[in-house]
Amino acid sequence: MEKDFRNYWLTAKHKDGSLKGQLLYPQEYYTFDENQFKIDPNETVDELDKYQDDSEKIKEEWIKCANSFPYFAMKYVKIVHPKSGLIRFILYDYQRRVIENYDNHRYNLVSKFRQGGLTTLTTIWLLWRCMFKFDEQIMVMSKSDREAIKAGENVVVALNNLPLWMKPEMLKSNAHEHHFADTGCKLSFWAPAAARGQALTWFIIDEAAFVEKMDLAWRAMFPTISTGGACIAISTPNGIGNWYEETYRGALERRNKFNVIDLDYHENPDYNNPDWVKETHAQLGPKGWLQEVEKQFLGSGDTYISSDILIELTKKTKGIEPIRKLFPEWNNQYEIRNELENENWIKGALHIWGEHIDGREYIMSADVAEGGGDDENDNSCLEVFDQNTMEQVAEFYSNRIPTYMFAQIVDQVGKYYGNALCVVEANGPGLALLNTLQHTLDYENLYYDDPSKLERPGVKVGPANRIPILDSFHSRLISRSMNINSKRLVYELNTFIHNKQHKRPEAQKGKHDDAIMATSLIAYVLDKQLRHIPVGAEVPKEVTKIFDSDIYRQIREELARNKPLDYLDYDDEDEDILRRQDEDDILPGILVDWEEHPKQWVIDEFGWGKNKK
Repeated sequence: MEKDFRNYWLTAKHKDGSLKGQLLYPQEYYTFDENQFKIDPNETVDELDKYQDDSEKIKEEWIKCANSFPYFAMKYVKIVHPKSGLIRFILYDYQRRVIENYDNHRYNLVSKFRQGGLTTLTTIWLLWRCMFKFDEQIMVMSKSDREAIKAGENVVVALNNLPLWMKPEMLKSNAHEHHFADTGCKLSFWAPAAARGQALTWFIIDEAAFVEKMDLAWRAMFPTISTGGACIAISTPNGIGNWYEETYRGALERRNKFNVIDLDYHENPDYNNPDWVKETHAQLGPKGWLQEVEKQFLGSGDTYISSDILIELTKKTKGIEPIRKLFPEWNNQYEIRNELENENWIKGALHIWGEHIDGREYIMSADVAEGGGDDENDNSCLEVFDQNTMEQVAEFYSNRIPTYMFAQIVDQVGKYYGNALCVVEANGPGLALLNTLQHTLDYENLYYDDPSKLERPGVKVGPANRIPILDSFHSRLISRSMNINSKRLVYELNTFIHNKQHKRPEAQKGKHDDAIMATSLIAYVLDKQLRHIPVGAEVPKEVTKIFDSDIYRQIREELARNKPLDYLDYDDEDEDILRRQDEDDILPGILVDWEEHPKQWVIDEFGWGKNKK
């Protein structure tokens, strides 16, 4: 009867180090099946070689391995640990979840934390497929040749430490290629420049966010899997605007067919402890921690909006979908160019989160561009907010629509929202939009920045007022007095930076600020209107909300910290404490009359004293 080592796998503990006495394989991180409980923890490769004399045992083990990758990895695979050297490859639960997703989805995109072991896991899983599946053609593409060879070393170490009877016969085995004679499988590791366009069963992209010109590599390699192959893209985030980030965002919005596998460092017992968090945070710095461990997509440079607000907005809008999407014909080109477009994805340039409600006042702002359809072209953007709640209720966003068509959409959307106050930037194409709204469509509620010039509606934006306009929006984000629903707006905020060369905030190269400027104009106009509220009138909550913001509270508390006691602002208890009880307690030379302040006449003159002379 086969021995059972269940007691060891469930109760074994660390014998030394900071984890001494704690379980080696805590059940919140590891799961073992019945076959794994029968694995002898002390069995060596030499002892496994002795199976050679028992054909039935070999057959039994071969079947177990073919049916279970976790069993194969735990019993037969050795990997190199940076501290412990050569160790068994025992899967964490999150690694099991990754493999299950690989098996169940044709296209997978892994968002991993730093040193999560995903490259090792994936390459060993590919080795398992080459040993127990037939005729699979697999390519792993890394950012450089050195990284490709390094990824392949996992396979070399595993092959070298298999028992003799399990080692596969190889037709070719080198730093880049492994050809398996018995199964007809091929496993190769290449940099993008050396990747070839052969038909593939599996195409793996390692550290996809760091591969230069990954969008071009993807277009070149996609035909190799288009006839039935599968793709796995693995990476930690590396900024915004690259293929990995755009594909990840598209997958969350269901625009493409990729299945997102999000991993959290808390799922790894080596990292889920305060000491590791403190040490790693100090080593990486705040931005490195957010990107490499928290897996946040951060813009390059110093973003105009603080990272905590950007993270908050990103998480909030991640789960918000419009209740309606309209005008699919004007959908941005970059959103529909993906070769893996999800046919079930609903297109629409106009997103609606809130319908018109009678009795509510609405404000909208239009930022106009010349439609061209290319990624580099700016967008014509219309933002609509409910003035009562300051919630974003609609957004039109397109780089394909011509100005004359955009004007008609602005007109109709404004009328749908009860003739919303319409703010337009009176520069360049905006003048053409204003002319159409005012003289052709007779829109009734245009905003005039200068009431003395009623023939000229709109806001003229220039160097003198651009910063105040942006600051109006920034202040409302800080005070949380605008409810943002748009992923497109948040994406622009993540790529809106302080340009040190130009010494001004602007979109980073190749990105856009159309939604930002449209929303900023709304905030600017509302702030300008609020300045004219009559004395004694009720002040809207959005004005006073800033006094409840975390930043305002933190500044107030910091100013109050360790401040000296004000002799003009003490209560009776303070007065009792300050009052001299015994003259012996006073040092010679500084004896003063505590009952009467030297400037008592000033206090009395202003009526501040308790006893007037």
